[in-house]
Amino acid sequence: MPEVLAIPGTLCAPRVFDRLAERLAGEVAVTGVSWLTEPGPWDVPTVAERIVRRYPEPGVVLGHSTGGAIALQLAIAYPARVRGLVLVNTGANMHGHGDAERIIATMQEGWGPDLHAALIDRSFATPIEPVDRAALLGYAAGVPAAAALGVLRSQRDLDAAPRLGEIRCPVTVVHGVLDKARTVEHANELVGGIPDARLCLVQTGHTPVYEAPDEVANEVRALIGRL
Repeated sequence: MPEVLAIPGTLCAPRVFDRLAERLAGEVAVTGVSWLTEPGPWDVPTVAERIVRRYPEPGVVLGHSTGGAIALQLAIAYPARVRGLVLVNTGANMHGHGDAERIIATMQEGWGPDLHAALIDRSFATPIEPVDRAALLGYAAGVPAAAALGVLRSQRDLDAAPRLGEIRCPVTVVHGVLDKARTVEHANELVGGIPDARLCLVQTGHTPVYEAPDEVANEVRALIGRL
């Protein structure tokens, strides 16, 4: 059975992929990575290196948000590991991200439940199931502030745009058009820079893997068919 290694965004629990995994049950195994709760450092290249050491078998990688930046790093630095790539509401860099600097400053000054709730709630176009929200908040409470700050500072300072042309595997870019942080321009930059990339727009917020699992599951199936 094919496997998808799923890398979530900052403060986001691997549980966010459960709905996608349910749609793909019996066809594709979805393995979420809890990279934020592992020992640091948490800069993007180091996190990618740890992931490839832990999960060395070649296969499909899915990256959501900051997880997409990590997935891009994997595809560029370890091309033999990534046979196919799904990038979800992410970008080659944080240019035009909106409020990245404000988020970093707020994390430095006000790390805690209120910040966690604000960041999680803005990741969805409409309120999510209370049980899922509680689980995501519980996971966020266990994430060290240093981990979130470290990866966001690293992501802010990195720019994969000049190297997108090096990615030779099939790529699907999924983008929720109601996202308050990432714009369609970020998705278009990825598709324009990666040789074998296609774009799928969905009517969701920042987290299509949770908000539109059927559409994302269909894109995963189609990508596997391109391998």
